[in-house]
Amino acid sequence: MSTKDLKCESALLDALRALTSFDPPEALPACDLQELADVLDAHGLAPLASYQLETRRIGAGAPRWFRERLLPLYQGMVNDNVFKLVTLKGALRAVDVPVVLLEGAAYVDWLYPHLAFRHVGEPRLAVRGPDGERFAEQLAEGGFGAASAGPGGHTATFGDGRIEIRIQEGLVAGRPEDQGLFERREPFPALGRTAARPAAEDALLVTVADLALTGLHASLTAFVDLRELLTLPALGEAARVEAVRSRAARARLSRALHGACALVSYFFPSVRERAAALTPVLGRAERAAVDAVVESAKDPRRLWLVRGSEAAAKLVVAP
Repeated sequence: MSTKDLKCESALLDALRALTSFDPPEALPACDLQELADVLDAHGLAPLASYQLETRRIGAGAPRWFRERLLPLYQGMVNDNVFKLVTLKGALRAVDVPVVLLEGAAYVDWLYPHLAFRHVGEPRLAVRGPDGERFAEQLAEGGFGAASAGPGGHTATFGDGRIEIRIQEGLVAGRPEDQGLFERREPFPALGRTAARPAAEDALLVTVADLALTGLHASLTAFVDLRELLTLPALGEAARVEAVRSRAARARLSRALHGACALVSYFFPSVRERAAALTPVLGRAERAAVDAVVESAKDPRRLWLVRGSEAAAKLVVAP
């Protein structure tokens, strides 16, 4: 990469950090605004950035066209998230087996202080294997009758013609081991009497598992999730940090955890210390392979991979 390209990437990252911070600086760092808008949109961060531009001083000097490019995405996400969460709550009304919300739905009013900061997407839940049949029957009562099982039988998707609800048995999608996810779950009664969120350390490992399944080449939204998880008090405790590393090893996620910590430190230096404490030690050959994947995933402008690159990255970090 040329010196000019490096400077452009550095300027872009500074602007991304500013607009995705929950406490943004007063001024937006200089960069190519067209490129910034494209990257924010592609990575699902435009609504969060739009909120900051419209409500905080960082937006005072931003050109009108830039703000107008992002504002409809903010408004659209608010509406979509409300619809998804209301529909999910209705679907879970008749469910009497434990479910653990994952990803965006779990982070509402926890990691993210505003409904438009993070896309909920198609709701995703963890359901114990023995409870799967009963869950499906009860979900069908709410109109979610069409189910399709994923490879290996440890995931399934249900739809009602409006949204899809995805379920998985384990901490890693497609595998049955939950690594204590259900034992440590925290009640989330706002979405159902048996609904829960994952504990902080399990939410982090679910995110790492998802990153592993993409070969670490993922939306920056996942790294904002990691950033916010790493700032939680629970993940500053030495005992919990060691427990996370141990569970990652049992789930064969040590390489993915190492790479995820390196990338979140690169994108968001504010959590570098927490990420370093969590980073597992790898052998020399393992580390070299993971570091190569990390380097290839650092450019947020690189939205498409050369054919075969993602598969090769998965071979390195996927469990």
